[in-house]
Amino acid sequence: MNITRLCSCFCLIIAVVLLPLSATGDDTYTSQTIDDLFIVKLPDGWSNFAVNTYTGMAAGVMNNSDIANVISIQVYQNMDCSMINRENLKVNLDEFNAKAGIAALSEPVYGNDTITQYGKFYDGKTSHLFLRLFEGDVVAVFGSYGNMEDAKTKSEEFIAIATSVTPLHPSTNELCQADNQEPSPATTVNNTTIRSETPVS
Repeated sequence: MNITRLCSCFCLIIAVVLLPLSATGDDTYTSQTIDDLFIVKLPDGWSNFAVNTYTGMAAGVMNNSDIANVISIQVYQNMDCSMINRENLKVNLDEFNAKAGIAALSEPVYGNDTITQYGKFYDGKTSHLFLRLFEGDVVAVFGSYGNMEDAKTKSEEFIAIATSVTPLHPSTNELCQADNQEPSPATTVNNTTIRSETPVS
């Protein structure tokens, strides 16, 4: 009887000690500010660094214990001002892939204002690409992996990081201003109705 009671107490002590550890282990992603450009939830043990980019502000993050795999974050102006999110995302995806040299390997997976896709760089590495529309701009997050298997293995981690990115200083989007102007008023000259090419103030 005493042995049974002792075992029960021992199991209870183990449960009390281990349960808090497992509960805290589920949320290993902490919000970090990167170069005063982004807020992003990164796992412990990750570092960040500036990267060169053709589109705007950018930063790279990597796992200190797995430096071969790098995730880059960029924000750039929206290339399509339509209100249809799917078409908007498709235009931006094509534009980004063309500039970054990423060839499509998978069908894009669309969300309401996000899109994900696997691609391949010219150097043979695989990319897991995530685009999100954010206040008129496009947030692009893409991981560089050795092969498709590696990219898919780290897919859950990549998506958790990518969906958390918030730019602190979105780029000034001037592309949509011209597209969203009101139609120019019609004017009549010699009984012929014409429409001005530029807005009439």
